[in-house]
This record gives sequence, structure tokens and C-alpha cells, in this order.
Amino acid sequence: MKNHPKLKFLKVSLALCALAGGLASSAVAATPASGGPDPIEVSELTAAKRAWCDALLLISRTHREGGDAAAVAAKVIDSAYNYGQAPVLFKPTLTFGEQTFRTTREGALAYFVGGNPAFPSDKGFALNPWVAADFTIAATYVEGPIGITMGHVTLTNAEGAKTTVEKTFVFRRGDDGNFRIVLHKSALPFKPASS
Repeated sequence: MKNHPKLKFLKVSLALCALAGGLASSAVAATPASGGPDPIEVSELTAAKRAWCDALLLISRTHREGGDAAAVAAKVIDSAYNYGQAPVLFKPTLTFGEQTFRTTREGALAYFVGGNPAFPSDKGFALNPWVAADFTIAATYVEGPIGITMGHVTLTNAEGAKTTVEKTFVFRRGDDGNFRIVLHKSALPFKPASS
């Protein structure tokens, strides 16, 4: 029973949710599966997307309240992304030129909280005064320990203005049982020119 897939996901999900709620300092490692990682379930993709939204709101709230948003963002990246094991295919919303793609932890952290002279265009996307993050899922695809979700995330700031972005996440369950992002692509929706 201790190697049951739902119990393993629950451990990882609780760790991410606790982190998003500011209650934990590190992720809880799941019990390794014998014979490789367990398959991902669609419900896990939904929970992981919610945890990502909650973590973004935590970084923003920590910044507004004068806390160490960079430390919180670093914990989120270390818990939710696969940088500790391999490069992550991360294309943030507002990146361009030679720094469009953030395949390193340093590049991801700079995007979320800014303050890194190696990434001078980054102002800290997560430092915006976000107070709500809602999402829709257009489709999911699961094959073994890989799960993909695509849809919109709508962020609301303190003045009530909404920003909608298109998001594609690919999650992978590692041999350690943990569930991490290996690809994150984000873009603003296309708006055709009016004729």
C-alpha cells in the first residue's frame, strides 16, 4: 500500500501545497517505486497546475508584505521544476532575444523575481501584485510518467485588472516518485490586427 500511486502523489502534492501556503521549507520526497516511476493521472495534472498558481501568488504576496520573495521563489523552483536533475525547457511569457529560453535555474529565478544583472531585462514577473490565479485546461495528455496540460491561466492584480496567458506544462514523475515540471511554455494570446 505504501507504493500506491495516489499516496505518492499525495505526498508530493502536499509538499507543494504546504510550500505555496508558506508552511514548509522543502519538498517531501515520495517513496521510490520499484520498477520505475508510477504513471501520472489526469487528476494529478490539475492539482499540480493549481499548486503552481498558488505558489506564484505566494511569491507575490511575500513581496508585497516585505518578505524574502527571492527565497520563496527559489524554494518553489527547487520543488516544482526539474532543474536539479536536467535542464528545463522554460519559455516565459515576456522574454526575448538571447534570453528567451530559461534552461537554467538561475534564468528561471531571474524571470520570477528579477535582480540578477546577468538578466537585465527581468523585472520579476512574480513580483507583480497578483491576488488571484485561475486556470482552465484545454486538454491533457498522459503517457506513463509524463503528463502534459495546456490551457489558460488568468491572473488578477490588486486593482482588479486581469492578464490571461497561454500555458503548456509537461510534468514528469522521477524515479524518486517526485512530480516536476520539465517543460513550461507561456505566451500572451494572439490578437489579430483589426481590418
